[in-house]
Amino acid sequence: MRELQSTFQDESLKKMDLLPEKALAIQAFDVTDKVMDQVYQMEQRKEGLTAKMRLRPGIAAPTMILFLVLGASFTGYAASQYLEFRNSNGDVVLNTAKADEPTDFSKQYTELLGMYSQQVKDRLQPGEFAAYYVKDDFINNADKQNPVKFEYKWAEFSSFSSLQDEIKRTQAPLLNNPSHLPDGYLFDYGYVYPAVMYPNLLEDVEYRTLADELIQESESAPAGEKLFMKKLNWEKADFTLARYAKGDDYVNISVRTVNPDSKLTTVIQKDQDSAEKLTIKGTEVFYIKSGETNQSSNARKNWIGWRDDNNHLLYEIYDNQDSQLTKQDLMKIAEDVLVSH
Repeated sequence: MRELQSTFQDESLKKMDLLPEKALAIQAFDVTDKVMDQVYQMEQRKEGLTAKMRLRPGIAAPTMILFLVLGASFTGYAASQYLEFRNSNGDVVLNTAKADEPTDFSKQYTELLGMYSQQVKDRLQPGEFAAYYVKDDFINNADKQNPVKFEYKWAEFSSFSSLQDEIKRTQAPLLNNPSHLPDGYLFDYGYVYPAVMYPNLLEDVEYRTLADELIQESESAPAGEKLFMKKLNWEKADFTLARYAKGDDYVNISVRTVNPDSKLTTVIQKDQDSAEKLTIKGTEVFYIKSGETNQSSNARKNWIGWRDDNNHLLYEIYDNQDSQLTKQDLMKIAEDVLVSH
């Protein structure tokens, strides 16, 4: 099953202890392409902690961290190794860490919002983007700062040239075709993802107007109707993904824009995973190898990533769980990406 890399949904979920306490001071958004399970985003707002789950990053606060979640389950044991990457000033800008076990409350929220999100996508055509409001007390009481959610139904481009055209049209982060792909791997598809429209949520006049419109519609709707949506025009993207495949195996290359105010990107790894720091073409990158063999079909085996603070970008390269590729295969792809950019 193909899943979207990042999905607009909840910009904030107050008082949910999904992630380590240290995240309270930072920003987070996950990078899990359409084959990943969950995205968690946390923000620091005036009123307190807010969290985002299964969704693409909405940049609602000046200080943020980016959590990249490898798979969907977390355990309570210490991981084998955690990494830190520092900038020229000595500040940690990228690290790996483990996530705390999600609470029952947060799991319920994630499941319920995911259900409504899918209902919205079922009503959209590829390339369409929509705002929606759910008439559900549990959802709205959990997330009072963000009554309106967003969803996008991705449009896949089956040729690299058509993907490049879409990148130019939407000003999405650039990806070039790598010249050193593993033997037999060919371009499969690619897509871009819309940039967040209302980063300040209820502080944005247009967002409040949109919220009022959908809420008023819900108040006059027949009993039992819960989902209210409005399609929106969008022009700019901040995420690009290209997938290369050989039979059932694939390798994904993605790049996304990082908020210039983002101070720390945190990669969440499982306890069974091994992590190491590599240097490729003068750039320090993380490499995480999955330690599990019984993960879901959309888990990763090898994962390389790095943060480009000069251009405010985050790159990732990863394959599927049953892939026959090695660390060296992904390193060669990373070399191409680094040289081309």
